[in-house]
Amino acid sequence: MHCVKTVNYAIVVNGQTTQRFDAAKGLRQGDPMSPFLFAIAMEYLSRLLIGLKEEKAFKYHPKCSKLDITHLCFADDLLLFSRGDLESIKILQRCFSEFFQASVLQANLTKSSIYCGGVQMESYWAQLFIIPIKIIKVIEGLCRSYLWSGVGYVTKKALIAWEKVYCPKYEGGMGLINMKVWNTAAVAKLCWDLANKEDKLWIKWIHAYYIKGQREWKMRKHASWIIQKVMNAQKIVEQVQQVQGKGKGMIRKLYCHMKGEQHRPTWTCLMFNNAARPKAYFTIWIMMNQKLATIDRLAQWGVAVDKTCVLCKNADENVEHLFMQCNFARKLWGRLLSWIEQQSTVPLTWEQFLQWCIQHGKGKSSAAQMFNIVLTEGIYGLWMERNSRIF
Repeated sequence: MHCVKTVNYAIVVNGQTTQRFDAAKGLRQGDPMSPFLFAIAMEYLSRLLIGLKEEKAFKYHPKCSKLDITHLCFADDLLLFSRGDLESIKILQRCFSEFFQASVLQANLTKSSIYCGGVQMESYWAQLFIIPIKIIKVIEGLCRSYLWSGVGYVTKKALIAWEKVYCPKYEGGMGLINMKVWNTAAVAKLCWDLANKEDKLWIKWIHAYYIKGQREWKMRKHASWIIQKVMNAQKIVEQVQQVQGKGKGMIRKLYCHMKGEQHRPTWTCLMFNNAARPKAYFTIWIMMNQKLATIDRLAQWGVAVDKTCVLCKNADENVEHLFMQCNFARKLWGRLLSWIEQQSTVPLTWEQFLQWCIQHGKGKSSAAQMFNIVLTEGIYGLWMERNSRIF
């Protein structure tokens, strides 16, 4: 085998390769050859570390001996495991010295860290899989504040409860994920992996140190809190498998099972496959939940405002008047309905209006989809016109 000292390239032009030409410069960051060459170099270090199992003086980390784990390598990140005695550390250092002499590659000490004591591997997993409740509340608070106020800090302003927002669309929500339930489902999925997979290192590790070939898992008192969380999810996994069986999408199945079924409003047919603009879609969603901040609702909150409708100046403003009874609104609906050749008139009360919307917007026909778009954009247009005249 000869050492590779130079490299040349050929370019494909119109399906044919050009003559090869030598590279004028060496490898740069991002060159497709770089990771392959680095992997070849690291293979030598990996073999040196694997060979430590033949060293009688080398002692494994207490949680790595059953699987002969001395290191884990990902790209240019390297984790080393050993018992904290001086002799084992010297043997590790000797491997690095041999590797340096062969490759001239040396670890960056400023970016290296040593962890001693009873630190277990699952401490790292906890950062990935189990999110503390306090952190979840902060994240949801920031999302809620951005949704309702458009700010990057936590506020308490919200027209609709967050529990309603993260319901699926068919239950009248916006289809966001309930982080707490999803995180619990992800932990339960790890429990499913423990029972059904054996090809991953962390699964082999838990079987070697905690399950130990037993069919019925017994909780170990010395197990870390994340291991206990994972193993305690066994009953939930069994319940889901009895109802839905095994297969792909296990996290989704667990999430739906733990979330439970909620009441399905009849108006959700207006929201599916609605091609209206997102702002218009959001406005009609708030309206269907009867939470639009109309003047009558502001008065109930104790806000001193003029109750007169700003569009017609003939009556007090509420949802029924603003979108169904106001002369301005009825003229707009008349023009929009005639444009889509809809031979009907908008009802005058909320219940009748809701049934009218469902009657014409239900289904997958092009007429129903067009009606939903016109309805959504019409409501949004009236709402924005009202706001522009007030503010």
